[in-house]
Amino acid sequence: MINKRFVLFILLILLVFGILVVFVFDIDCVFKSVFGIPCPGCGLTRGFRSLFRGDIVSAFSYNILTIPIFLFFVILIILFVIDILEKSDYVSKYLLFFVKYYYILIFFVLISFGVNVIRGI
Repeated sequence: MINKRFVLFILLILLVFGILVVFVFDIDCVFKSVFGIPCPGCGLTRGFRSLFRGDIVSAFSYNILTIPIFLFFVILIILFVIDILEKSDYVSKYLLFFVKYYYILIFFVLISFGVNVIRGI
């Protein structure tokens, strides 16, 4: 069995790396550079920057998935901490919910892709 503290440590490293990427580096979308159309994730970096500044409206306007993705990871981290402290298994149940209803996630990704293509983000 994987040690949950190790997984939490890796997630925290990824979070710090993600924050550095969002605030320090100016990264272009590889998908858009290659194919010439925006990907479903286009605008997420700018959306997270706006979200961290407290500008929720701009975050939503950059990519409609910014706020749901942010909330997903906040809840995931909270559940990891609860699992470690209480020795429970909330994270597995949380992730299994999304695996069970994967078609809803695909629907929202396709909607985001369509919105990004129409808006030309």
